[in-house]
Amino acid sequence: MLPVISDPESLTPGSATRSTGSAEKTERAFDLLADWRRRAVLEYLDDHDGPVSLSDLADHVTLEEQGQTRGTVAGCGDALLGTRRRVRISLRHHHVPKLAAADAVEFDLEANAVSVRETGADLLARLEATAEERGGCKHHVQ
Repeated sequence: MLPVISDPESLTPGSATRSTGSAEKTERAFDLLADWRRRAVLEYLDDHDGPVSLSDLADHVTLEEQGQTRGTVAGCGDALLGTRRRVRISLRHHHVPKLAAADAVEFDLEANAVSVRETGADLLARLEATAEERGGCKHHVQ
């Protein structure tokens, strides 16, 4: 049985490939943005010109997760050190490489620094536009 197709253009050669490619691109974007830490990484990098050290990135993500600011770190002392270390390892070995593989960020292994690429800025812009359309927040911690 043949499916009913209302769009005659969809019968042209290659249209299914374009549609599938678009669907795969959207699915990859959703996968990248599904994790809060990856969204936080893209937002932080987008706010900074040039590369950011992985340590600074880990500090930012840790503080965001804890709902604190840089000024309160001294008051927390060692309580955040273990969390910061786990976040840094998670960023270094999972989240940043995944973003780099999608060409959303550039990860300089020698300098241990990360910078946003055009693809990452585009993903973030799409996320923010979607959040504005829906009237909700653009991310939720964990």
